[in-house]
Amino acid sequence: MPANDLPSDAEIIAGAYAERLRDLFRVLAESVATGEPERDAIVRFRRGLVTARRVYAAAIETMNEVDKA
Repeated sequence: MPANDLPSDAEIIAGAYAERLRDLFRVLAESVATGEPERDAIVRFRRGLVTARRVYAAAIETMNEVDKA
């Protein structure tokens, strides 16, 4: 953590990513538990996971670019 006891940008981004993955998993588990076809739930989970990974990578890359400037 920085000296001011606030989380760093990277920690915030990583935390948001972890939270998003937890949400995606919860939705997957609830969908299957309530009788939605597993295949459909997995397709939606996969789409969300791919998007979350892409956004996470873009955020980290942008943060690194800003830090270099």
